[in-house]
Amino acid sequence: MKIKNHIAILSHQLWRQFESLDPFPQIAQGLLGMLVAMYLSAICFAVQDQSGDASPILSQQEGSQKLPQVAFGQQAPLVPIPTNAEAWAMLPKVVSGQQTSLPIWARAVAVQLPRTAAAMLQLDAAHRMHSPLSPQLRAKLRWGIARANHCSYSEIYALADLRRAGADEASALALTVDSSTLPVEEQDALAFVEMLTVAATTIPDTLFQRLVEQYGEREVAAMVLLAAYGNFQDRIILGLNLPLEENGPLAPLNVEFEDGALQMASLIPPNDGEARYVENGRAVVPSDTEWMSVTYDQLQRRLENQRDRMPRLPIPQWEEVRSKLPAAMSTNPTSIRWSLINYGYAHELAIPWTIATRTHWSEAPAERILEESLFWVQTRAIECNYCMGHCEMLLEVAGLDKSEIAERTRLLAESNWSRFPPSEQRAYGFARKLSRTPWEMTAEDYQALTGDFGEKQGMAIFWWLCRGLYMTRISDGFQLPLERDNVFDNHGPTTEPK
Repeated sequence: MKIKNHIAILSHQLWRQFESLDPFPQIAQGLLGMLVAMYLSAICFAVQDQSGDASPILSQQEGSQKLPQVAFGQQAPLVPIPTNAEAWAMLPKVVSGQQTSLPIWARAVAVQLPRTAAAMLQLDAAHRMHSPLSPQLRAKLRWGIARANHCSYSEIYALADLRRAGADEASALALTVDSSTLPVEEQDALAFVEMLTVAATTIPDTLFQRLVEQYGEREVAAMVLLAAYGNFQDRIILGLNLPLEENGPLAPLNVEFEDGALQMASLIPPNDGEARYVENGRAVVPSDTEWMSVTYDQLQRRLENQRDRMPRLPIPQWEEVRSKLPAAMSTNPTSIRWSLINYGYAHELAIPWTIATRTHWSEAPAERILEESLFWVQTRAIECNYCMGHCEMLLEVAGLDKSEIAERTRLLAESNWSRFPPSEQRAYGFARKLSRTPWEMTAEDYQALTGDFGEKQGMAIFWWLCRGLYMTRISDGFQLPLERDNVFDNHGPTTEPK
Protein backbone atom coordinates (compact mmCIF):
# COMPACT_ATOMS: atom_id res chain seq x y z
CA MET A 1 0.00 0.00 0.00
CA LYS A 2 2.81 2.42 0.84
CA ILE A 3 4.53 1.94 -2.53
CA LYS A 4 1.27 2.46 -4.42
CA ASN A 5 0.62 5.64 -2.47
CA HIS A 6 4.07 6.96 -3.32
CA ILE A 7 3.39 6.22 -7.00
CA ALA A 8 0.15 8.17 -6.73
CA ILE A 9 1.80 11.12 -4.99
CA LEU A 10 4.88 11.33 -7.21
CA SER A 11 2.94 10.99 -10.46
CA HIS A 12 0.50 13.63 -9.21
CA GLN A 13 3.34 16.04 -8.44
CA LEU A 14 4.88 15.47 -11.90
CA TRP A 15 1.46 15.96 -13.44
CA ARG A 16 1.18 19.36 -11.76
CA GLN A 17 4.64 20.35 -13.06
CA PHE A 18 3.83 19.41 -16.65
CA GLU A 19 0.45 21.08 -16.51
CA SER A 20 2.01 24.38 -15.46
CA LEU A 21 3.99 24.65 -18.69
CA ASP A 22 2.93 27.58 -20.86
CA PRO A 23 2.60 27.10 -23.75
CA PHE A 24 1.66 23.48 -23.19
CA PRO A 25 3.70 21.43 -25.73
CA GLN A 26 2.22 18.37 -27.40
CA ILE A 27 4.88 16.07 -25.98
CA ALA A 28 4.04 17.28 -22.48
CA GLN A 29 0.37 16.55 -23.13
CA GLY A 30 1.23 12.97 -24.01
CA LEU A 31 3.43 12.56 -20.98
CA LEU A 32 0.74 14.11 -18.82
CA GLY A 33 -1.75 11.52 -20.02
CA MET A 34 0.68 8.73 -19.10
CA LEU A 35 1.28 10.22 -15.65
CA VAL A 36 -2.42 10.62 -15.00
CA ALA A 37 -3.03 7.03 -16.04
CA MET A 38 -0.29 5.84 -13.67
CA TYR A 39 -1.69 8.06 -10.91
CA LEU A 40 -5.23 6.79 -11.38
CA SER A 41 -4.05 3.20 -11.49
CA ALA A 42 -2.36 3.66 -8.13
CA ILE A 43 -5.53 5.19 -6.74
CA CYS A 44 -7.64 2.35 -8.12
CA PHE A 45 -5.36 -0.27 -6.56
CA ALA A 46 -5.54 1.53 -3.23
CA VAL A 47 -9.33 1.48 -3.32
CA GLN A 48 -9.38 -2.18 -4.31
CA ASP A 49 -7.06 -3.14 -1.46
CA GLN A 50 -9.32 -1.41 1.07
CA SER A 51 -12.42 -3.14 -0.25
CA GLY A 52 -10.75 -6.54 -0.44
CA ASP A 53 -11.58 -6.93 -4.13
CA ALA A 54 -8.00 -7.33 -5.31
CA SER A 55 -4.99 -9.31 -4.19
CA PRO A 56 -2.20 -7.30 -2.58
CA ILE A 57 0.59 -6.37 -4.99
CA LEU A 58 3.24 -6.64 -2.27
CA SER A 59 4.12 -9.63 -0.18
CA GLN A 60 3.87 -9.18 3.57
CA GLN A 61 7.66 -8.85 3.77
CA GLU A 62 7.80 -6.21 1.03
CA GLY A 63 4.85 -4.34 2.50
CA SER A 64 6.57 -4.03 5.87
CA GLN A 65 9.61 -2.24 4.47
CA LYS A 66 9.89 1.33 5.68
CA LEU A 67 9.64 4.06 3.05
CA PRO A 68 10.20 7.77 3.71
CA GLN A 69 7.00 9.73 4.27
CA VAL A 70 6.09 12.05 1.42
CA ALA A 71 4.34 15.30 2.31
CA PHE A 72 2.78 17.69 -0.15
CA GLY A 73 4.55 20.74 1.28
CA GLN A 74 8.09 21.51 2.27
CA GLN A 75 7.47 20.80 5.96
CA ALA A 76 6.21 17.92 8.01
CA PRO A 77 2.77 18.31 9.65
CA LEU A 78 2.67 21.41 11.84
CA VAL A 79 1.00 19.67 14.79
CA PRO A 80 1.66 16.36 16.53
CA ILE A 81 -0.04 13.43 14.78
CA PRO A 82 -1.02 10.64 17.20
CA THR A 83 -1.18 7.04 16.07
CA ASN A 84 -4.53 5.64 15.05
CA ALA A 85 -4.95 3.89 18.41
CA GLU A 86 -3.95 6.99 20.35
CA ALA A 87 -6.39 9.14 18.39
CA TRP A 88 -9.31 6.76 18.94
CA ALA A 89 -8.53 6.84 22.67
CA MET A 90 -8.81 10.64 22.60
CA LEU A 91 -12.17 10.67 20.80
CA PRO A 92 -15.51 10.19 22.58
CA LYS A 93 -16.76 6.64 23.04
CA VAL A 94 -18.00 4.99 19.85
CA VAL A 95 -21.37 3.24 20.17
CA SER A 96 -21.88 2.28 16.53
CA GLY A 97 -19.50 1.53 13.67
CA GLN A 98 -15.97 0.16 13.40
CA GLN A 99 -12.88 1.91 14.72
CA THR A 100 -10.83 1.55 11.56
CA SER A 101 -8.15 3.88 10.18
CA LEU A 102 -8.75 7.57 10.94
CA PRO A 103 -7.99 10.28 8.38
CA ILE A 104 -4.96 12.34 9.27
CA TRP A 105 -6.98 15.55 9.69
CA ALA A 106 -9.09 13.91 12.41
CA ARG A 107 -5.97 12.69 14.20
CA ALA A 108 -4.41 16.16 13.96
CA VAL A 109 -7.43 17.96 15.40
CA ALA A 110 -8.15 15.30 18.05
CA VAL A 111 -5.08 16.20 20.12
CA GLN A 112 -6.55 19.56 21.15
CA LEU A 113 -10.24 19.24 20.15
CA PRO A 114 -11.30 15.57 20.33
CA ARG A 115 -15.06 16.22 20.37
CA THR A 116 -14.75 18.57 17.42
CA ALA A 117 -12.75 15.95 15.53
CA ALA A 118 -15.54 13.43 16.18
CA ALA A 119 -18.10 15.84 14.75
CA MET A 120 -15.87 16.35 11.70
CA LEU A 121 -15.90 12.60 11.03
CA GLN A 122 -19.68 12.60 10.90
CA LEU A 123 -19.70 15.69 8.68
CA ASP A 124 -17.29 14.02 6.26
CA ALA A 125 -19.40 10.87 6.15
CA ALA A 126 -22.53 12.92 5.45
CA HIS A 127 -20.96 14.47 2.35
CA ARG A 128 -19.33 11.31 1.06
CA MET A 129 -22.16 8.88 1.83
CA HIS A 130 -25.47 10.75 2.11
CA SER A 131 -25.31 13.69 -0.28
CA PRO A 132 -28.32 14.44 -2.54
CA LEU A 133 -25.77 14.48 -5.38
CA SER A 134 -24.97 11.28 -7.22
CA PRO A 135 -21.72 9.72 -5.89
CA GLN A 136 -19.83 10.21 -9.16
CA LEU A 137 -20.90 13.83 -9.60
CA ARG A 138 -20.10 14.61 -5.97
CA ALA A 139 -16.60 13.16 -6.37
CA LYS A 140 -15.98 15.11 -9.58
CA LEU A 141 -17.07 18.37 -7.99
CA ARG A 142 -14.97 17.70 -4.89
CA TRP A 143 -11.98 17.20 -7.18
CA GLY A 144 -12.67 20.55 -8.86
CA ILE A 145 -12.85 22.34 -5.49
CA ALA A 146 -9.60 20.73 -4.32
CA ARG A 147 -7.90 21.61 -7.57
CA ALA A 148 -8.91 25.26 -7.25
CA ASN A 149 -7.45 25.23 -3.71
CA HIS A 150 -4.21 23.51 -4.83
CA CYS A 151 -4.98 20.74 -2.32
CA SER A 152 -3.39 17.53 -3.63
CA TYR A 153 -4.60 15.50 -0.66
CA SER A 154 -8.24 16.21 -1.43
CA GLU A 155 -7.75 15.69 -5.16
CA ILE A 156 -6.48 12.17 -4.49
CA TYR A 157 -9.39 11.49 -2.13
CA ALA A 158 -11.93 12.75 -4.66
CA LEU A 159 -10.52 10.51 -7.40
CA ALA A 160 -10.57 7.55 -5.02
CA ASP A 161 -14.23 8.28 -4.24
CA LEU A 162 -14.91 8.54 -7.97
CA ARG A 163 -13.35 5.11 -8.51
CA ARG A 164 -15.27 3.75 -5.52
CA ALA A 165 -18.49 5.05 -7.09
CA GLY A 166 -17.88 2.89 -10.16
CA ALA A 167 -16.29 5.34 -12.60
CA ASP A 168 -13.86 3.87 -15.10
CA GLU A 169 -10.42 5.21 -15.91
CA ALA A 170 -11.65 6.98 -19.04
CA SER A 171 -14.12 9.02 -17.00
CA ALA A 172 -11.42 10.03 -14.53
CA LEU A 173 -9.04 10.95 -17.34
CA ALA A 174 -11.71 13.13 -18.92
CA LEU A 175 -12.09 14.97 -15.61
CA THR A 176 -8.41 15.48 -14.92
CA VAL A 177 -6.95 15.99 -18.42
CA ASP A 178 -9.65 17.41 -20.71
CA SER A 179 -12.87 18.42 -18.96
CA SER A 180 -14.27 19.71 -22.26
CA THR A 181 -15.14 16.09 -23.05
CA LEU A 182 -17.46 15.88 -20.04
CA PRO A 183 -21.21 16.40 -20.45
CA VAL A 184 -22.09 20.09 -20.68
CA GLU A 185 -24.05 20.04 -17.43
CA GLU A 186 -21.04 18.61 -15.58
CA GLN A 187 -18.82 21.29 -17.08
CA ASP A 188 -21.26 23.91 -15.77
CA ALA A 189 -21.29 22.34 -12.31
CA LEU A 190 -17.49 22.23 -12.18
CA ALA A 191 -17.25 25.84 -13.30
CA PHE A 192 -19.71 26.84 -10.58
CA VAL A 193 -17.91 25.16 -7.65
CA GLU A 194 -14.50 26.32 -8.85
CA MET A 195 -15.69 29.92 -9.17
CA LEU A 196 -17.36 29.67 -5.76
CA THR A 197 -13.98 28.58 -4.40
CA VAL A 198 -11.76 31.34 -5.82
CA ALA A 199 -13.99 34.05 -7.34
CA ALA A 200 -17.44 33.83 -5.81
CA THR A 201 -18.43 37.40 -6.62
CA THR A 202 -18.03 36.72 -10.34
CA ILE A 203 -20.59 33.91 -10.58
CA PRO A 204 -23.37 34.97 -12.97
CA ASP A 205 -26.94 34.34 -11.86
CA THR A 206 -27.55 32.78 -15.28
CA LEU A 207 -25.09 29.97 -14.49
CA PHE A 208 -26.88 29.19 -11.24
CA GLN A 209 -30.28 29.16 -12.93
CA ARG A 210 -28.95 26.93 -15.72
CA LEU A 211 -27.77 24.46 -13.08
CA VAL A 212 -31.22 24.52 -11.45
CA GLU A 213 -32.76 23.67 -14.81
CA GLN A 214 -30.25 20.87 -15.35
CA TYR A 215 -30.20 19.32 -11.87
CA GLY A 216 -33.01 20.79 -9.74
CA GLU A 217 -32.98 23.09 -6.72
CA ARG A 218 -32.08 20.48 -4.11
CA GLU A 219 -29.08 19.17 -6.05
CA VAL A 220 -27.73 22.65 -6.75
CA ALA A 221 -28.11 23.52 -3.08
CA ALA A 222 -26.06 20.40 -2.31
CA MET A 223 -23.37 21.72 -4.69
CA VAL A 224 -23.19 24.93 -2.67
CA LEU A 225 -22.84 23.00 0.59
CA LEU A 226 -20.22 20.72 -0.95
CA ALA A 227 -18.17 23.73 -2.07
CA ALA A 228 -18.47 25.16 1.42
CA TYR A 229 -17.34 21.91 3.01
CA GLY A 230 -14.48 21.49 0.56
CA ASN A 231 -13.17 24.98 1.30
CA PHE A 232 -13.33 24.26 5.03
CA GLN A 233 -11.64 20.86 4.77
CA ASP A 234 -8.94 21.92 2.31
CA ARG A 235 -7.87 24.71 4.65
CA ILE A 236 -7.57 22.29 7.56
CA ILE A 237 -5.26 20.18 5.40
CA LEU A 238 -3.27 23.00 3.81
CA GLY A 239 -3.03 25.11 6.96
CA LEU A 240 -1.56 22.19 8.92
CA ASN A 241 0.44 20.83 5.94
CA LEU A 242 -1.02 17.35 6.30
CA PRO A 243 0.27 14.53 4.05
CA LEU A 244 -1.70 11.61 2.67
CA GLU A 245 -2.02 8.74 5.13
CA GLU A 246 0.33 5.80 4.57
CA ASN A 247 -2.73 3.61 3.93
CA GLY A 248 -4.80 6.35 2.29
CA PRO A 249 -6.95 7.37 0.61
CA LEU A 250 -9.42 6.00 3.14
CA ALA A 251 -13.10 5.20 2.82
CA PRO A 252 -15.49 7.42 4.84
CA LEU A 253 -16.07 6.38 8.45
CA ASN A 254 -19.66 5.73 9.47
CA VAL A 255 -19.51 5.92 13.26
CA GLU A 256 -21.79 7.18 16.03
CA PHE A 257 -20.60 8.53 19.36
CA GLU A 258 -22.15 8.32 22.81
CA ASP A 259 -24.96 10.67 23.78
CA GLY A 260 -23.71 14.05 24.89
CA ALA A 261 -20.41 13.83 23.03
CA LEU A 262 -21.51 16.29 20.38
CA GLN A 263 -23.31 19.58 20.91
CA MET A 264 -26.80 19.52 19.41
CA ALA A 265 -28.61 22.40 21.10
CA SER A 266 -27.85 26.03 20.37
CA LEU A 267 -24.83 27.31 22.27
CA ILE A 268 -23.03 30.65 22.13
CA PRO A 269 -19.80 31.12 24.10
CA PRO A 270 -20.48 33.12 27.28
CA ASN A 271 -17.33 35.27 27.11
CA ASP A 272 -17.76 38.45 25.08
CA GLY A 273 -14.18 39.56 25.64
CA GLU A 274 -12.99 43.13 25.18
CA ALA A 275 -12.44 45.50 22.27
CA ARG A 276 -8.74 46.06 22.92
CA TYR A 277 -6.78 48.95 21.40
CA VAL A 278 -3.23 50.25 21.70
CA GLU A 279 -2.23 53.89 21.71
CA ASN A 280 0.85 54.70 19.65
CA GLY A 281 1.14 51.07 18.60
CA ARG A 282 3.36 49.60 15.92
CA ALA A 283 2.14 47.70 12.86
CA VAL A 284 3.55 44.15 12.85
CA VAL A 285 1.71 43.00 9.70
CA PRO A 286 2.82 44.50 6.35
CA SER A 287 0.30 46.77 4.66
CA ASP A 288 -1.75 45.28 1.83
CA THR A 289 -2.26 47.25 -1.37
CA GLU A 290 -5.54 45.55 -2.27
CA TRP A 291 -6.86 46.11 1.24
CA MET A 292 -6.52 49.86 0.72
CA SER A 293 -8.44 49.77 -2.57
CA VAL A 294 -11.86 49.63 -0.86
CA THR A 295 -12.77 52.17 1.80
CA TYR A 296 -14.93 51.65 4.86
CA ASP A 297 -17.70 53.78 3.32
CA GLN A 298 -17.64 51.67 0.16
CA LEU A 299 -17.98 48.53 2.28
CA GLN A 300 -21.02 49.99 4.01
CA ARG A 301 -22.62 50.75 0.64
CA ARG A 302 -22.02 47.14 -0.37
CA LEU A 303 -23.88 46.00 2.75
CA GLU A 304 -26.83 48.17 1.81
CA ASN A 305 -26.85 46.73 -1.72
CA GLN A 306 -26.80 43.21 -0.26
CA ARG A 307 -29.95 44.00 1.70
CA ASP A 308 -31.73 44.56 -1.61
CA ARG A 309 -30.29 41.43 -3.29
CA MET A 310 -32.66 38.80 -4.70
CA PRO A 311 -31.65 35.30 -3.55
CA ARG A 312 -30.89 32.64 -6.14
CA LEU A 313 -33.37 30.23 -4.51
CA PRO A 314 -36.57 30.94 -2.56
CA ILE A 315 -35.82 31.04 1.18
CA PRO A 316 -38.02 28.68 3.25
CA GLN A 317 -39.79 29.76 6.41
CA TRP A 318 -39.07 28.30 9.85
CA GLU A 319 -42.18 26.13 9.88
CA GLU A 320 -41.10 24.55 6.60
CA VAL A 321 -37.72 23.44 7.95
CA ARG A 322 -38.53 22.68 11.57
CA SER A 323 -39.77 19.16 10.88
CA LYS A 324 -36.43 18.27 9.24
CA LEU A 325 -34.41 19.01 12.38
CA PRO A 326 -33.60 16.83 15.40
CA ALA A 327 -35.64 17.71 18.50
CA ALA A 328 -32.68 19.40 20.21
CA MET A 329 -32.26 21.74 17.23
CA SER A 330 -35.92 22.59 16.62
CA THR A 331 -36.86 24.37 19.84
CA ASN A 332 -35.59 27.87 19.02
CA PRO A 333 -37.16 29.41 15.88
CA THR A 334 -34.80 31.34 13.66
CA SER A 335 -35.18 33.92 10.92
CA ILE A 336 -31.55 33.69 9.82
CA ARG A 337 -31.72 33.21 6.07
CA TRP A 338 -28.39 31.40 6.03
CA SER A 339 -29.78 28.67 8.28
CA LEU A 340 -33.20 28.46 6.67
CA ILE A 341 -31.90 27.90 3.15
CA ASN A 342 -29.44 25.21 4.29
CA TYR A 343 -31.95 23.28 6.36
CA GLY A 344 -34.66 23.73 3.76
CA TYR A 345 -32.79 22.31 0.77
CA ALA A 346 -30.08 19.98 2.15
CA HIS A 347 -30.76 19.25 5.81
CA GLU A 348 -28.77 15.99 5.75
CA LEU A 349 -25.63 18.05 5.06
CA ALA A 350 -26.54 21.17 7.03
CA ILE A 351 -27.31 19.42 10.34
CA PRO A 352 -23.85 17.77 10.71
CA TRP A 353 -22.23 21.14 9.99
CA THR A 354 -24.28 22.87 12.68
CA ILE A 355 -23.38 20.13 15.15
CA ALA A 356 -19.68 20.51 14.31
CA THR A 357 -19.68 24.28 14.89
CA ARG A 358 -21.67 23.99 18.12
CA THR A 359 -19.37 21.24 19.37
CA HIS A 360 -16.37 23.46 18.63
CA TRP A 361 -17.93 26.34 20.55
CA SER A 362 -18.70 24.03 23.47
CA GLU A 363 -15.22 22.52 23.53
CA ALA A 364 -13.17 25.70 23.03
CA PRO A 365 -15.16 28.84 23.86
CA ALA A 366 -13.38 31.99 22.78
CA GLU A 367 -13.82 35.73 23.11
CA ARG A 368 -16.69 36.66 20.83
CA ILE A 369 -15.40 40.13 19.93
CA LEU A 370 -12.12 38.65 18.74
CA GLU A 371 -13.88 35.82 16.89
CA GLU A 372 -16.18 38.16 15.00
CA SER A 373 -13.34 40.59 14.27
CA LEU A 374 -11.37 37.72 12.72
CA PHE A 375 -14.40 36.67 10.71
CA TRP A 376 -14.90 40.27 9.57
CA VAL A 377 -11.38 40.24 8.14
CA GLN A 378 -12.23 37.07 6.23
CA THR A 379 -15.42 38.54 4.81
CA ARG A 380 -13.48 41.59 3.66
CA ALA A 381 -10.74 39.41 2.13
CA ILE A 382 -13.17 37.56 -0.14
CA GLU A 383 -15.84 40.27 -0.40
CA CYS A 384 -18.71 38.41 1.29
CA ASN A 385 -21.15 41.18 2.10
CA TYR A 386 -23.80 39.01 3.75
CA CYS A 387 -21.41 37.54 6.31
CA MET A 388 -19.81 40.93 6.91
CA GLY A 389 -23.23 42.25 7.90
CA HIS A 390 -23.66 39.31 10.27
CA CYS A 391 -20.30 40.10 11.89
CA GLU A 392 -21.59 43.56 12.75
CA MET A 393 -24.79 42.08 14.19
CA LEU A 394 -22.83 39.62 16.36
CA LEU A 395 -20.48 42.33 17.59
CA GLU A 396 -23.59 44.11 18.80
CA VAL A 397 -24.77 40.95 20.57
CA ALA A 398 -21.30 40.78 22.17
CA GLY A 399 -21.91 44.15 23.80
CA LEU A 400 -20.61 46.81 21.42
CA ASP A 401 -22.93 49.65 20.45
CA LYS A 402 -23.24 50.81 16.85
CA SER A 403 -20.63 53.55 17.20
CA GLU A 404 -18.15 51.09 18.74
CA ILE A 405 -18.83 48.61 15.94
CA ALA A 406 -18.24 51.33 13.36
CA GLU A 407 -14.98 52.32 15.04
CA ARG A 408 -13.70 48.75 15.19
CA THR A 409 -14.62 47.77 11.63
CA ARG A 410 -13.30 51.06 10.27
CA LEU A 411 -9.92 50.27 11.86
CA LEU A 412 -10.02 46.73 10.45
CA ALA A 413 -10.75 48.17 7.00
CA GLU A 414 -7.50 50.15 7.14
CA SER A 415 -4.23 48.61 5.96
CA ASN A 416 -2.43 49.72 9.15
CA TRP A 417 -3.59 47.67 12.14
CA SER A 418 -1.29 49.33 14.68
CA ARG A 419 -4.22 50.25 16.93
CA PHE A 420 -4.69 46.56 17.74
CA PRO A 421 -2.46 44.46 20.03
CA PRO A 422 0.36 42.70 18.12
CA SER A 423 -1.13 39.23 18.74
CA GLU A 424 -4.44 40.32 17.22
CA GLN A 425 -2.67 41.92 14.25
CA ARG A 426 -0.89 38.66 13.49
CA ALA A 427 -4.14 36.72 13.82
CA TYR A 428 -5.85 39.11 11.38
CA GLY A 429 -2.99 38.64 8.94
CA PHE A 430 -3.31 34.86 9.32
CA ALA A 431 -7.05 35.10 8.65
CA ARG A 432 -6.53 37.16 5.50
CA LYS A 433 -3.91 34.81 4.07
CA LEU A 434 -5.85 31.64 4.89
CA SER A 435 -8.90 33.13 3.18
CA ARG A 436 -7.18 34.24 -0.01
CA THR A 437 -4.31 31.82 -0.65
CA PRO A 438 -4.43 28.80 1.68
CA TRP A 439 -1.86 27.01 -0.48
CA GLU A 440 0.73 29.61 0.58
CA MET A 441 0.41 28.99 4.32
CA THR A 442 3.73 28.26 6.04
CA ALA A 443 4.91 26.69 9.27
CA GLU A 444 5.78 30.15 10.54
CA ASP A 445 2.18 31.30 10.05
CA TYR A 446 0.73 28.58 12.27
CA GLN A 447 3.54 28.73 14.81
CA ALA A 448 2.94 32.47 15.28
CA LEU A 449 -0.74 31.76 15.97
CA THR A 450 -0.02 29.13 18.62
CA GLY A 451 2.82 31.22 20.01
CA ASP A 452 0.39 34.08 20.65
CA PHE A 453 -2.59 32.07 21.89
CA GLY A 454 -1.27 28.68 23.04
CA GLU A 455 -1.62 25.26 21.44
CA LYS A 456 -5.29 24.60 22.22
CA GLN A 457 -6.61 28.10 21.62
CA GLY A 458 -4.40 28.43 18.55
CA MET A 459 -5.96 25.28 17.10
CA ALA A 460 -9.42 26.55 18.08
CA ILE A 461 -8.85 29.87 16.30
CA PHE A 462 -7.44 28.06 13.26
CA TRP A 463 -10.54 25.83 13.13
CA TRP A 464 -12.80 28.88 13.52
CA LEU A 465 -11.09 30.54 10.58
CA CYS A 466 -11.44 27.44 8.41
CA ARG A 467 -15.10 27.51 9.40
CA GLY A 468 -15.35 31.07 8.09
CA LEU A 469 -14.59 29.87 4.57
CA TYR A 470 -17.53 27.48 4.82
CA MET A 471 -19.91 30.18 5.98
CA THR A 472 -18.98 32.64 3.24
CA ARG A 473 -19.33 30.06 0.45
CA ILE A 474 -22.91 29.41 1.51
CA SER A 475 -23.75 33.11 1.56
CA ASP A 476 -22.14 33.82 -1.79
CA GLY A 477 -23.35 30.65 -3.46
CA PHE A 478 -27.00 31.46 -2.74
CA GLN A 479 -26.44 35.26 -2.80
CA LEU A 480 -28.50 35.73 0.32
CA PRO A 481 -30.03 39.15 0.97
CA LEU A 482 -28.75 40.64 4.21
CA GLU A 483 -31.44 40.97 6.87
CA ARG A 484 -32.20 44.55 7.93
CA ASP A 485 -32.84 43.70 11.58
CA ASN A 486 -30.43 41.93 13.91
CA VAL A 487 -31.42 38.27 13.56
CA PHE A 488 -29.13 37.26 16.42
CA ASP A 489 -31.03 39.07 19.17
CA ASN A 490 -31.89 35.71 20.77
CA HIS A 491 -28.27 34.51 20.58
CA GLY A 492 -27.05 35.89 23.88
CA PRO A 493 -24.55 34.02 26.04
CA THR A 494 -25.39 30.51 27.17
CA THR A 495 -23.53 29.45 30.28
CA GLU A 496 -24.22 25.71 30.21
CA PRO A 497 -24.15 23.27 27.25
CA LYS A 498 -27.43 21.45 26.72
